[in-house]
Amino acid sequence: MELQEIKEILQTHENKIDRNIRELELLKQISTDNLMAVLELRKGQEFLTREFKAFKDEMKEFKDEMKEFKDEMKEFKDEMNKKWGELANRLGTLTEDIFAPGIPYLVKSLGYKIKKRMLNVEYKKEHLYNQYDAIVVAENGEEAVFVAEVKSQLRPEHFDEFKRKLENLPIYEPFYEGKIIPVLAAFQIPEDLISIANRRKVLLVRMGGDYLEPLNPEVLK
Repeated sequence: MELQEIKEILQTHENKIDRNIRELELLKQISTDNLMAVLELRKGQEFLTREFKAFKDEMKEFKDEMKEFKDEMKEFKDEMNKKWGELANRLGTLTEDIFAPGIPYLVKSLGYKIKKRMLNVEYKKEHLYNQYDAIVVAENGEEAVFVAEVKSQLRPEHFDEFKRKLENLPIYEPFYEGKIIPVLAAFQIPEDLISIANRRKVLLVRMGGDYLEPLNPEVLK
């Protein structure tokens, strides 16, 4: 073999070796990059794991705080309902204290002679119980029994409730049968309830310039 051929063969191998070295360097770089990527990914996973755990802890703390808040709000709501109930009862009592004593004077101003007056009357008989804010037995040619129910604000359903109470009254006092004049008294009486009262022959009473005033005295005729 000639020297020139040997040199060419050696050159060819050197070229292959250089190419292999470059490929190895490239593979090494790729492996290094992959390793770094894996490490970064692992670090990211660890970070996400820590963040997720912290988030779960925060959510648990938030849920505990929300439960505590809900418990406090329930206590507050219960307390407010209790206070509103007490206030409503006091308002109802105050309204009765203002209106009920004035019913006899109103009946007198309508031309009746007062024979008997009773406030906050309670009746019990067997399974029945009824309370009446004011009962005034009066006379104007004929005997009449004014039975008053006092409300802070009059509503349509009060007419039916009052009717049921009035139907029970003769059970306790048979003498009142056929003589009852219903009276609904309130601080606030919507105008549209006057026509209902007229149809049902109920005398409506509210606060006026002279203490109490009737809104529809024509029902007495």
